[in-house]
Amino acid sequence: MLRAFDPALTSGADCVSKSFVFLLLPDASMLSFSAVVEPLRMANKLSMRAAYEWQTVSLDGEPLQFSNGVNVTVNSRCHRPERPDYAFVVAGSKLSSGQEKAAARWLYNRYRAGARVGSVDGGAHIMARAGLLEDRDFTLHWEDQLGFRERHPFLYPVDRLYCEDDSVITCGGGMAAADLTLHLIEHNFGREFAMSVSELCVHIGLRQGEESPKNSMSMMLGSRNPHLITAARIMSDNLKDILPLDLIARNSGVSRRQLERLFKTYTSRSPASFYRDLRLERGRQLLRDTDYKVIAISAACGFSSATSFSRNFRRKFGFCPIQSRKV
Repeated sequence: MLRAFDPALTSGADCVSKSFVFLLLPDASMLSFSAVVEPLRMANKLSMRAAYEWQTVSLDGEPLQFSNGVNVTVNSRCHRPERPDYAFVVAGSKLSSGQEKAAARWLYNRYRAGARVGSVDGGAHIMARAGLLEDRDFTLHWEDQLGFRERHPFLYPVDRLYCEDDSVITCGGGMAAADLTLHLIEHNFGREFAMSVSELCVHIGLRQGEESPKNSMSMMLGSRNPHLITAARIMSDNLKDILPLDLIARNSGVSRRQLERLFKTYTSRSPASFYRDLRLERGRQLLRDTDYKVIAISAACGFSSATSFSRNFRRKFGFCPIQSRKV
């Protein structure tokens, strides 16, 4: 049986509802939006009152399409507050410059008005355009971080589920959006209530923002060997300026022959092949997330020429770089 109680009684908080406005942008992730809003609904269900109110808006007030092809009509089911407690942008990675500019203006105006502002998934691009990420800890979906750093070379996203830096909140999207909302519920109404909402969502536990959103390097390699993990991290951090394998081995605390044996044992690849695949994966992400020419992407991934990059790319993925932008 559902246990109903008033969160204000458990935490000493006041009974005023917390208000959210979500700006939905074309090609946003439906999973990310559902994950960020559903815990609010569950909080209302559990407390048997409107602990939270929210509404959705779009740039033009018209329906829009999520990245999975589902169309959604924005609504103002709850009264639109003059200044919401929270204003969030939910965005994908495919926005025009005009859309980014309009969304950044909307978000910045709410920040100036005193709202706590947030971004989910690709919304960090909007945050950056609004000038809200300078000298702050922030994050976005790990797949989009390479493209983000290419567009904003002086901003440095961190590898976390979500970040809260003063009045600016960012989240990588996906199920991490639920973790973020549960964190906000805990802040508003206490840990016991947030845990109850988490259980109602069949989302056991309250993950902290500092946790990594992706598998650790040891899980990817299938090994906890510290020398192998160190070598793989050195490679991952140096995809543009390729380091000699002898140097990587020395900085990993083993000989080159030992390093080759470790990679062969745990990845069935040579260190050079593993390193090359990391660079090609980065190239594939840049092709997807940026408009850079192939020659520029080749250089960013440490290849001596676009021809070399294209040849290796086709060998690994089965199609050429230009075709990957159509996939």
